[in-house]
Amino acid sequence: MPRAVDPWRARTLAAIRDAHAGFDAQAALKTDPLRFARRYAGPDREVVAVLSALLAFGRVKTIGDKLTTLFKLLGPSPADTVRGSTRRALTARLRGFRHRTFRGEDLAGLAYALGALLTRDGSVFTSLGRAWADTRDLREALARWVSELRALSWPEGMTRATRHLLPDPKGPSASKRLLLLLRWVCRPDDGVDLGLTGAVPTSALRVPVDVHVHRVARNLGLTARPGATWETAGEITDALRALDPEDPTRFDMALCHLGIQGQCPSRRDPVRCEGCAFRGVCVHWRGRKVEAPGRG
Repeated sequence: MPRAVDPWRARTLAAIRDAHAGFDAQAALKTDPLRFARRYAGPDREVVAVLSALLAFGRVKTIGDKLTTLFKLLGPSPADTVRGSTRRALTARLRGFRHRTFRGEDLAGLAYALGALLTRDGSVFTSLGRAWADTRDLREALARWVSELRALSWPEGMTRATRHLLPDPKGPSASKRLLLLLRWVCRPDDGVDLGLTGAVPTSALRVPVDVHVHRVARNLGLTARPGATWETAGEITDALRALDPEDPTRFDMALCHLGIQGQCPSRRDPVRCEGCAFRGVCVHWRGRKVEAPGRG
């Protein structure tokens, strides 16, 4: 017999679908780190996308300020700069740059590796596509690509900062920034995401889970896991596959920006929850009367 559909899950997915349909992605893009890559084309867009995603850590405004500085340092064509510079020259160019625990010399190694991949393959993502074709497993393919980048970036060994900058997808975290990068570059160009490569099919992508997405997903009952792990990302993605099995991560930006804007608390809050489109399906409000707007 067909498996019965959980009525709460059905209502929740319908609310997510409606929120996505009404989400102003272009307005959100004005503050999203993805906006930097959309200013470039070709190989420049690839380089900028990788660096932007891997530095998307911390406050949104600070990320934007740091990326503005970084891309000024890399010049009008970041791809030409990383292809045409030695490791020592890139280190000198980025000396003094800092974002959180990441320093200019950390970024110089990564930039050098991106230049090496562009020179060898013509694209940063060619070897990722080979790894996917060989494994058909997202985590394994991503781990192989990251391993290659790490070896090219820091051949003399890694520091705590560089391990954080380019994390191991087989580690304990959800690999949020790497999965964010894949969403940007593997989803079709829809005016937001970039459509740069078919290295990994959209059906295989996972939702990038940070503290914001994790909180929203728990509130909506998409996961009950207490931590943002690879398995948490899989559970949330599996829930969204009920809406679109071929492209489940297309709903990510609407969920993420709801959390970034501080509109989704981790407990029931009549003031902050006022007017929220998800209030009727939030786990903190189930079974409670939802007052009309303006009544507290």
